[in-house]
Amino acid sequence: MTVLIDRRSPGAPTALTTFAEQEFEQLLVSRDPAGGPRGFIAVHDTSLGPALGGVRVRRYPDDETAAADALRLARAMTYKAALAGLPLGGGKSVINADPRTEKTAAVLAAHGRAIGLLGGRYIPAADMGTGPEDLRVIAEHTPVVASAERDPSPSTARGVVAAMRAVARRRGHDSLAGLSVAVQGVGNVGRHIVELLHAEGARTVVDDLDPGRVRDVADRFGAVPADGSDVLLADVDLVCPAGAGLVLDTERVDRLRAWAVVPAANNALAGDEQAARLRERGIDYVPDFVANAGGLISCEAEIRGVTEFTDRLDAIAGTTAEVLAAADADGVDALTAATAVADRRLAAARARG
Repeated sequence: MTVLIDRRSPGAPTALTTFAEQEFEQLLVSRDPAGGPRGFIAVHDTSLGPALGGVRVRRYPDDETAAADALRLARAMTYKAALAGLPLGGGKSVINADPRTEKTAAVLAAHGRAIGLLGGRYIPAADMGTGPEDLRVIAEHTPVVASAERDPSPSTARGVVAAMRAVARRRGHDSLAGLSVAVQGVGNVGRHIVELLHAEGARTVVDDLDPGRVRDVADRFGAVPADGSDVLLADVDLVCPAGAGLVLDTERVDRLRAWAVVPAANNALAGDEQAARLRERGIDYVPDFVANAGGLISCEAEIRGVTEFTDRLDAIAGTTAEVLAAADADGVDALTAATAVADRRLAAARARG
């Protein structure tokens, strides 16, 4: 069964307040007729081009939470593409399922058929709980996919580390060597971040829900396990949430000891108001849709058949510096500054028709 909510259709239902208030273009809710987990496909804005975003497979408390996450992530993808200068819009999809036990070929195929109904308006890619092999299953049912041939995780990690360098330079450090970084989550992206930081001479403190991952990066890259303490509150220079989102709530923000937050995770802040609180505390914050744009850059390059794009990943450092300088000049937090830049680019695209 598939339900399509489209704000362009008169009288369309708007069951989710977020969908209506933030002017999403489409939300598709689907489930295979044989049953199984629900999928939610959100298209936020296609002013700059087709919406591209990952397929996330994750067990949520309920379907409403899953749908809300798809909407939140899709909106961030719109801003990510705009700030990265890509001809893409923002979209995201989630499947409310345990990726270890419920992510079957049938579930992925049903999700792919639902995506296919959008006729290319939404381009799926790998995300939390999915990889290139999953995208190849989805590709059998939809016009185009990204990251079916190349894992975007290394590109995401390279962009995040480029953003870290920009923040370090802002604080008077020539490089990341000798600095300490707390990384929460050492899965596909987080592990690559730890590897890159190790190569640059930075020290890392890490945590993950999977103890095996922690042991791996400790053995390979000398990372220090958090050993039960809250890694985000470690006494370090930079903090990098690299797992699930919404982890920086008021309590954590008020207790941070780092002087910078550079997220690899999407929607790391529990609420937009936390960006203002970080500014009040003198902590540099790089919005996640600035720092982690490397994966999107990789996916867009794959679609175009481009194999060399490291210069665009490294350019995330320049975007980071631009956003933080704009925030200083306007006396606002970095999230507000970054969103304003993206909104101007979207408005210009809409004006061009």
